[in-house]
Amino acid sequence: MAQQAYDLSMFEEKKPSVVALKPNKKAIRADKRQHRVQSTLNMLATIVSAAAVLTVVLLMIFARVRITELNNAIETAQEEMQILQSENVRLKGEIAEAASPDKVDAYAKEHGMVKIEPNQIHYFSVDSADRAEIPDDANGNFFSTLWNGIVSLFS
Repeated sequence: MAQQAYDLSMFEEKKPSVVALKPNKKAIRADKRQHRVQSTLNMLATIVSAAAVLTVVLLMIFARVRITELNNAIETAQEEMQILQSENVRLKGEIAEAASPDKVDAYAKEHGMVKIEPNQIHYFSVDSADRAEIPDDANGNFFSTLWNGIVSLFS
């Protein structure tokens, strides 16, 4: 029997060998262009975000200023309302004082007026013959009144 040698290395797993390839100029240019576009988009997104944040902050400041102005206007109006209410109370007091019975009597005497005496009162009566009555034809409508008028012409 002849001895044969077996080469078992043929069945072992081989490690893949890494080969360095030459860089592809088109791929490098495409990568650079993509990197430039991406950096431009990132910068644009940053600027838009910063503008949005700045706009929100400015609007909040404007709203606070407007609220402060309106609060000041409300306070001024309330103070004016209190002044006017106190003036109203004062004027009502003056009117009540001027219209008091004692003041009215004094004013009347000052201007030569006197109280009415019983002999100055004259009553008169109206005789029933001096009255005129209007018939109540308001119950009928326009057409019934018109019809009654036409009928009265022929009768």
